[in-house]
Amino acid sequence: MVEAVRSGPTMAVVARMAGVSVPTVSKVVNGRGGVAAATRDRVAEALRQVGYLREPSTPFDQRGSGRLVDVVMHGLRSSYAANVLGGIEAAARETGLDVVVAASEAEQSHRESPAGGWLDHLIDRGTGGVLLVLVETTSAQHEWLTHFGIPCVVVDPITSPPDGVPTVAASNEKGGYDATRHLLELGHTRIAHLGGSAPKLCARSRLAGYRSALADAGMDVPAGYQPDGNFQEARAQAEMDRLLALPEPPTAVFAASDLMAIGVCRAIRAHGLQVGRDISVVGFDDVEEARVTVPALTTVRQPLVDMGRTGLDLLARSMRGEEVTGHVELRTELVVRESTAAPRQRPVKSTTVVRGGTSIDRRSGTS
Repeated sequence: MVEAVRSGPTMAVVARMAGVSVPTVSKVVNGRGGVAAATRDRVAEALRQVGYLREPSTPFDQRGSGRLVDVVMHGLRSSYAANVLGGIEAAARETGLDVVVAASEAEQSHRESPAGGWLDHLIDRGTGGVLLVLVETTSAQHEWLTHFGIPCVVVDPITSPPDGVPTVAASNEKGGYDATRHLLELGHTRIAHLGGSAPKLCARSRLAGYRSALADAGMDVPAGYQPDGNFQEARAQAEMDRLLALPEPPTAVFAASDLMAIGVCRAIRAHGLQVGRDISVVGFDDVEEARVTVPALTTVRQPLVDMGRTGLDLLARSMRGEEVTGHVELRTELVVRESTAAPRQRPVKSTTVVRGGTSIDRRSGTS
């Protein structure tokens, strides 16, 4: 019997057995491209021989076989992550699964490291299934999981996964529509949208909802009213500064995340204006920060806990041998708080000038 070895030593052993380099073994283990089919098969066979790769999963049952699930998330410190993990944890208890949680951020900074990928650790543990949350994956990685019979479900996909991979997300386009429609119904006609990272599915869908609501109201989007905040608070604040410098600044802003909405509010206050009274702001997510900021943030509530629970439930079904495919879309809800109100009769335009440490506020317009 060949004794199983771990991480670096296993890579070296497999490389010698297959007659390839350690980086080539890493590419195979992490599902990356750039390896010929014959070489990939030779490496895979060597991996199996040393016990680094197990055979395809057998369906798990409540008596203990195949009960381990890997959850890979983009960061673990945010309110978003805490809510999704809450749903995953609850579903894991109900289905009798054990969960290992890992952040994908370290993998991004060690993408070319021979033993740095999340697939390395996943296979090392003999995982029965994978739940990916807000993690960008490649076709090669999905092909690798399929080849070794490891079920996978994607929650809040960044890009479209291959056909057949189950996904769970919120109704992002409807949420964007509802947020914009709320501002229109309040009487706003100059509504900007601070978008997330353009390539991300959720960002594109929220933008589509914003544009659709304006189109249904017979309105065009003014030039410069759709900056990209890349889901970052500081960048959102900077983009809001630019919006306020326009000849006709918006009277309302729909931000594609609560974090960006908080940055927008900070910029508004820095210009001597009041959130809600001078400029209305709507966010997206309804994380804890949205409820405690002043004024409390009107936002689109994502069912984050239910997204985590649904993703784990789908994965458990797949691990049992059930056929699970398609996309599950969970309903969003507009939550109206104090950051939105009807526009003032003549919107105030404010410019804050700092001279010698003294802030001078110049305003035009009437109350």
